[in-house]
Amino acid sequence: QQDIIDRAPTLAPAFQDFYDSFWQLSSIPPMVLELCRLRVAQLHQSDYQWQHQQLELSAEKRQSLSQWNTSSVYSQVEKNCLAFTEVYCMDPQAITDAQAEAVKSELGDAGLVALIEALGVFYGMTRVSQLWEL
Repeated sequence: QQDIIDRAPTLAPAFQDFYDSFWQLSSIPPMVLELCRLRVAQLHQSDYQWQHQQLELSAEKRQSLSQWNTSSVYSQVEKNCLAFTEVYCMDPQAITDAQAEAVKSELGDAGLVALIEALGVFYGMTRVSQLWEL
């Protein structure tokens, strides 16, 4: 991540603080964010983002991420957030009320907002890393 941020030195400190703030939120578990960040990388075939490790995951969770919906290693909150992530990556306007409610039922309104904002950043970082061929 730092490689991308460092390419904009006047923005880097503020953006880094903003990015780091997601991992400190009480409204969404950091491990859920890491799974969603990695799923964004997977869906967009970004090896650079996939190789980055914001938080350490179990090998089993990392290896089975593409089959999260049928795997028993993911909690319900993780599955709800990953389902939301997949639709967000295809078309944010296609997110259904039911998908938003599934996230809200686990994380509340603040957790849903945090997830949406984090996904925007993860998606943007993934696309920039591809644009710059990292």
